[in-house]
Amino acid sequence: MQPVHQATQDDDVISLREIFHVLTTHKWAIAGFTVAVTLLAVLVVFSLTPVYQATAVLQIEQEQAKVVSIEEIYGLDSGGDSYLNTQFEVLKSRSVLEKVVERLDLLSNPEFNATLREKNPYAEILNWRGWFGLESPVVDVSDERVLSDTLDLLAAAVSVQPVKKTQIVKINALSKSPALAAEIANAIAESYIEAYMEAKLSLTLTATSWMQERLTELSGKLRDTEGNLQAYREQEELVDLQGVLTISSNELKSLTESLVQVRRKLTVSESIYQQIKNGSLKKGRGVDSIQAVLRHPLVQGLKQEESKVQRLVKDLSRRYGPKHPKMISARSELESIQQNISGQINNIIDGVERDFELDRSNEKSLKKAVAEAKSRVQDINRKQFRLRALEREVRTNKDLYDAFFKRIQETSATSDLQTANARVVDKAYTPKNPVKPKKKLIVVIAALLGLMVSCGIAFLLEMLNNTIRSTRDIEDKLNLPVLGVLPKLTTKELKKGAAHRLFLQKDLHGFGEAVRTIRTSINLTAMDKEHCVFAITSTAPGEGKSSVASNLALALGQLGKTLLVDCDLRRPVVGKNYGVKGGSAGMANLLAGTASIGECIHSADGISVIPCGQVPPNPQELLSSDRFAVLIEQLKQDYDYVVIDCPPVQSVSDALTISRLSDGLVYVIEAGRIQLGAIQTTVGRLLQARAPITGVVLNKIDPTRKDSYGYNQGYYDYQGYESKS
Repeated sequence: MQPVHQATQDDDVISLREIFHVLTTHKWAIAGFTVAVTLLAVLVVFSLTPVYQATAVLQIEQEQAKVVSIEEIYGLDSGGDSYLNTQFEVLKSRSVLEKVVERLDLLSNPEFNATLREKNPYAEILNWRGWFGLESPVVDVSDERVLSDTLDLLAAAVSVQPVKKTQIVKINALSKSPALAAEIANAIAESYIEAYMEAKLSLTLTATSWMQERLTELSGKLRDTEGNLQAYREQEELVDLQGVLTISSNELKSLTESLVQVRRKLTVSESIYQQIKNGSLKKGRGVDSIQAVLRHPLVQGLKQEESKVQRLVKDLSRRYGPKHPKMISARSELESIQQNISGQINNIIDGVERDFELDRSNEKSLKKAVAEAKSRVQDINRKQFRLRALEREVRTNKDLYDAFFKRIQETSATSDLQTANARVVDKAYTPKNPVKPKKKLIVVIAALLGLMVSCGIAFLLEMLNNTIRSTRDIEDKLNLPVLGVLPKLTTKELKKGAAHRLFLQKDLHGFGEAVRTIRTSINLTAMDKEHCVFAITSTAPGEGKSSVASNLALALGQLGKTLLVDCDLRRPVVGKNYGVKGGSAGMANLLAGTASIGECIHSADGISVIPCGQVPPNPQELLSSDRFAVLIEQLKQDYDYVVIDCPPVQSVSDALTISRLSDGLVYVIEAGRIQLGAIQTTVGRLLQARAPITGVVLNKIDPTRKDSYGYNQGYYDYQGYESKS
């Protein structure tokens, strides 16, 4: 069993060989069609008007050199790819193209103004609307429409080609005139620069006008705010508000600190006053618990003296008696000091009451002073806030006024300074050679297209060809054995001899071997028969059945006594092929009973021949008679091989009648001529008539055609034929 990969490889080889065969089969038609298309392309190309292309190189400045910082006025982003892409689109804009049309007066050029072109003399003939009585569309010839059409034609003739990663752009212009192409390319570059400068000047003037109006408004507003500020100062009599506020703030701070001290002192005196008022300090009781008394310096001095005298009295009491003068003197001094302390405490207590009243009075006056100071400070703050608001408004209006005044001065100073954003690197020059049409390329493409179309048509015809073209088709589609194949002879080979006796030509080895192969196949099917009768027929006339019958009879004549009978009583050719005189007796005479067998048999090239004789009016009745059956049996006794040339099956049914009396029937098929349906119908009729179909002879086959396995068609019949043919 053949491997799968090997089968796949064979399929590929089969496809390539089939393709090669189709191309070689239709090679002259393919070549003719290709040449015709090529010649037509040459005529069309040389009739076309050449088109020239000129190129101008423009550099677009991405960042302009600014004299003053007024780029905010124009609103242009001079950085990034977006700016360059925007400028590329501006180059192709309608405004730039309109400047070019006006500059070069393209409205007067028939190339860009279709209304100025000569009228086509065949326009009326080609007007299909007129054929059906329809009105032709109305053509708008207004100036606006003409300008629009001209701009469209110009836009189609112009292309902008940016150079990647650079600020360079190429402007290409196409025209039938080389000089005009260069003028258009240069005009686009100049018009773009001019349009930019005009737009810039227009924006500058517009901005200046707007800023002047705005400056007038700001001037009036500044005057109003300054007047309001001055009026407020005069109304409030404000000179140095900041100094007044500082003084008032310091005064308020000082009063607040004094109030705090007075309140602290009032708290102490109020506590003592409450103790005195409650009677807890009356009669000298609880004097030591009063901090104000204890802290008094005089009381503290007396206390120290009292303590000192008490220690002295204590020391003297240890040495002296109570009536000792020193003891009496010391005790008198101690009592004097204690009385003095008591008197001082009473004075201090009386002073505390006065201090409490005084502190309370001071507190009230300080509270009032602090409240008045706070009111003054708050009033000053309110005036300061209002003053600052007015000052801010004046300052803001003044800053805006100064900014607009400065900007308008800058704009006015630079309004006549024209700085372009692009410059022409290379001007376009008049081209020498046209860019369109590319004659060689068009002709080559037309030739390739013609070749491809013709090959496609050839393959389509090959696919639509539903005929028998190989021995494999016979086996697969008819299920009949193949006796052999006969090659299609060239004119040179046919000149060597008549088609009915090519078997005898010594130099046609291939044809002779093919006939011998058919003879061998027939003998193998009739090995058990001593005498054989073979009928030769085909589907339609012209398939070569008579030539096959004649050459087969000559081949069988080398093996035994052979008779060739012409039973095609409607279109006989056997007698003519072998030079039998006209009017001689033949098969028709035998069947009609007007001649004997001896009178009808003629010898030629080693075989016997029975011609048709006189063409009868009723061949079907003669072939269906018993006399014909008796005649066939008699001929079988006299000859080893009897070959009967029968009429085609599709035309008449004579072959069906003859096949019943034959030992075998050879069915001749011309390769690639008769449709498969007709052949299948014919074979069906033969099988229904129980004709003993021996096999099929494939005639007029192309010896160069390969079958599905890559071999020549005759390989199945005789392997040596391929090498010899």
